[in-house]
Amino acid sequence: MKITLKKEREYIIPYSEQDVEKLKKLKDGIYVVDIKNTDTRTLKQNRALHKYFSMLADVLNGAGLPIAKVIKVDIEWSDESVKELLWRPIQRALVKKHSTTQLDKKELDEVYLVLNRALGERFGIHIPFPSVDIR
Repeated sequence: MKITLKKEREYIIPYSEQDVEKLKKLKDGIYVVDIKNTDTRTLKQNRALHKYFSMLADVLNGAGLPIAKVIKVDIEWSDESVKELLWRPIQRALVKKHSTTQLDKKELDEVYLVLNRALGERFGIHIPFPSVDIR
């Protein structure tokens, strides 16, 4: 049985009426609960993030902006170089997290907005964050 709970202050309460009904059906006893925070980034968001890296690499290359012109190294962009040389330094500075897997939804948006704004101001490049189901 899966029950969604919400924490408000020091209380944990059922999230919906369906969750209340599920709790009522439980027999008296001791239960082990595996807690998962649903505010973490989804698999769809993770695919979108990596799609963004790929899209940005293509646009930077197409605009004739090798890494040296953006960050002083003269090589072509790749998904990985976008992630390591552009995304990750901003991520570390903003949210103090090393891995993209550690980002929650809000933090992902924060890093994207800073990177997108910087690229727009310096090079006129704007890549909307992918919002469709990316495979």
